[in-house]
Amino acid sequence: MIQGINNGVAKFLATFLLVNMMSSAAQSQDLTLPQDGAEPVILPLIGIHWAQVRPSELLEVFVGPAEPCCEGRIAITGQYTRTDDALTFLPAFGFETGQDYVARIRISEANDDFVSFSIPPDGLAVDALVTATYPSGDILPENVLRFYIHFSTPMSPQVAFDYIKLRDAAGNVDDAAFMRFKQELWNEDRTRLTVLIDPGRIKRKVATNVELGPALRAGQLYTLSVEGGWPSADGASVLPPFSRTFSVSLALRERPDVSLWQATVPCVGTTDSLYIAFDRPFDRHLLSKDIQVAAGDGQIVDGTVHVGEGETSWSFTPNDVWTQSELVVHASTELEDVAGNNFHDLLDHLETTAETEVATSALPINLNSCSQ
Repeated sequence: MIQGINNGVAKFLATFLLVNMMSSAAQSQDLTLPQDGAEPVILPLIGIHWAQVRPSELLEVFVGPAEPCCEGRIAITGQYTRTDDALTFLPAFGFETGQDYVARIRISEANDDFVSFSIPPDGLAVDALVTATYPSGDILPENVLRFYIHFSTPMSPQVAFDYIKLRDAAGNVDDAAFMRFKQELWNEDRTRLTVLIDPGRIKRKVATNVELGPALRAGQLYTLSVEGGWPSADGASVLPPFSRTFSVSLALRERPDVSLWQATVPCVGTTDSLYIAFDRPFDRHLLSKDIQVAAGDGQIVDGTVHVGEGETSWSFTPNDVWTQSELVVHASTELEDVAGNNFHDLLDHLETTAETEVATSALPINLNSCSQ
């Protein structure tokens, strides 16, 4: 009985100390905020012993505004450092100039406080521009799934579809073309936005496709535009108008197959590039990471990847000379073409489509034996 009382008292005291420790730690007005990307966030702990509390229980930092925060967001990864009187957090890759952040501080077990901040411009602000869009080809399949839009500087969030439009040859805007998510699909520094055509407009015999038809039709011209006026994240500039026009070909409804790829091979003993021409355009950013070259002994070869024009070719330059004549080019079975088809499955297939085995994704290569 005494043991039970002692355990109960110990539990009560631990809870009491934790709540008070959090309350004392969460004096958000005293929070020290970074003034450049290399500085940390510092939370004073006012001399409270808190060794048994995880740092993330007291302080987390998220990308984006404080309202709302932070459902659906993942806290920034970084390093926590604790002393007797302060908790310090420094992100793994530093804070970005012009980016909005919010620090979440635990006041009690049931309450959080939020402090918004951003890194002030350093006087070297970059004008907002669209620097690239992918797929980059002039001819895209009718069932192209996604576009990547790259910007020269971080952009203001949650307003993308006020500016991004898909128009037909007559200039008509298709307001239902794009999939709109609760959170826009930005990369970490908000310089690349992923925009998806609504899959319901792509998949045959799906209600949206039946009601509205496909967003893109073979044989037609379309324009992807980003209208002017979109402010950069730091407020230093606004985006000028941008547009690109492309034509549409028949839909891609066959899975990728490496047997359709054509390789131009280098010579053993050189650092010349291995070049592969595809039968179709592939997803630009997956191409950068989802193809590897292995030597005959199974070791992955280190080198530099270059994605060709229109995402219809790929080349690889080794860091060191080719020493083995037998290679294997391995494509991840998750590598997608621009229509979202991978080696496992098609994005759009009818119920009558027969199931088949996973298509082969390994391409054997024999290098040339060239005299020096």
